[in-house]
Amino acid sequence: MRITNKSISNNFLTDMQKNLQNLSKVQQQMSSMKNFSKPSDDPLNVERSMQMQTSLNATDQYYSNITSALSCMQTTDTTMGQLGTVLTNIRSDLEKAGNGPYTQDDMDKVNDEVKQYVSQFAQILNTNLGGEYIFGGTQGLSKPVTTTTDEAGNVSIEYADAKGNVVDSIPEVVSSGFDITKWNKQSITFTVKNSEEPPSDIEVPIETLDTSDGKKTVDDVVKDLNNKIQAKDDLRDKVTAVKTNDGNIKFLAVNSSDNIKISTDISDMSKVNGKQLSNVDMANIGEDKTIEVSQGVVLDYNATASSIMQYGENNNNNINDDNIKALMNRIQHHLAGQVLSDKGADGTTPVEASDDGAINIPDSDGNDHYYIWKNDESAAKNELINQDLTDIDAASKQVLKVRSQIGAKEKRMEDLQSQNQSSKLNIQETLSKTEDIDITQKTIEYSTMVTVYQACLQTGAKVMQPTLMDYLS
Repeated sequence: MRITNKSISNNFLTDMQKNLQNLSKVQQQMSSMKNFSKPSDDPLNVERSMQMQTSLNATDQYYSNITSALSCMQTTDTTMGQLGTVLTNIRSDLEKAGNGPYTQDDMDKVNDEVKQYVSQFAQILNTNLGGEYIFGGTQGLSKPVTTTTDEAGNVSIEYADAKGNVVDSIPEVVSSGFDITKWNKQSITFTVKNSEEPPSDIEVPIETLDTSDGKKTVDDVVKDLNNKIQAKDDLRDKVTAVKTNDGNIKFLAVNSSDNIKISTDISDMSKVNGKQLSNVDMANIGEDKTIEVSQGVVLDYNATASSIMQYGENNNNNINDDNIKALMNRIQHHLAGQVLSDKGADGTTPVEASDDGAINIPDSDGNDHYYIWKNDESAAKNELINQDLTDIDAASKQVLKVRSQIGAKEKRMEDLQSQNQSSKLNIQETLSKTEDIDITQKTIEYSTMVTVYQACLQTGAKVMQPTLMDYLS
């Protein structure tokens, strides 16, 4: 086989090009401090690196979520301490007014102070952090509560919708232990109270989904209900059905001003059959805010105004309810020397709906029963030092209970924050081993490559002496 100078030259140039490419690759690795710059350099490790970078970005976002939730919970904890202080101050005023030798003028001065505390309580419930009201639930961009003042100067804490209008707190209409077989082709009737003159009831029946095939789910039932509700002109955009976190079905009035009642023979709805629908605004105020803290792990992190206000089970939107709104109204009337009575001014005639200042407090059977506030300083003082003190203690315990729940969640968030940082360090370490170079090893490789390339040039210059024949060939 004849080996010419041309073939030697070509082989030399090919080998030199390879040496130059190897030198360039090591030089690029040292300048970028990475093992690869494009997928073709190392496809397997490039894929691993991309996956780990995605995990790292997700971990950073989870850390941001945890930090945000922690900030909210820390503010909530501090704020709830302030709420507890307000209730303690009101309790102290009740003890002084109820046990001290106070005249009615003195009681009125104490009442003025209590009214200021009530306003302060509402103001604290409207605490804002970073543009969101921390006790506003998922309706966090608007104040959860507002205050109203009646003709006697009594201050009342009221829930508020997104526009600041007063919203009644009505118990939720929600199924109990949802069983899809009991909803098969059942009838639900919504009675809409017409506000026009004269008022009238509009009954709108709908039939639930056929679930006899056993393949339907609660989501199918909710979707079917909403489709049928929207198909009814008298219900469209007035009623909505939603699935709760525990897998039940809840019915809500879209507008807080609508008076809509539900009637059905579905056994799951027996506890709320005939009740008025609560509204979307109240549902949002009482809804827990959730945040994702790691893949597939979602936690709630807030306290709501409704959970703080409601310290007992009785919540029928009247003066005898077990909530702070009703309690503060009672206290202010008692400090004014007034007690509830179902007898008229003459002390014998039952109070009628048409009487001035009549308050409807249904009895245990749901029948209307009317009361008025009547002056009786002795009975009012007795209420202050007995039932009112008992109720305000219950309200304080509820605030403390919610605060302890927030404290427990805060501790868990702090632990999650530490876990997140540890996870981030582990990912970064693995990622560094995958894509970062060993600078010592690459420095040696670079020196070797430079030496090889220079030797190649020197050898080629000696063994490939050009001749006249190279130019003639």
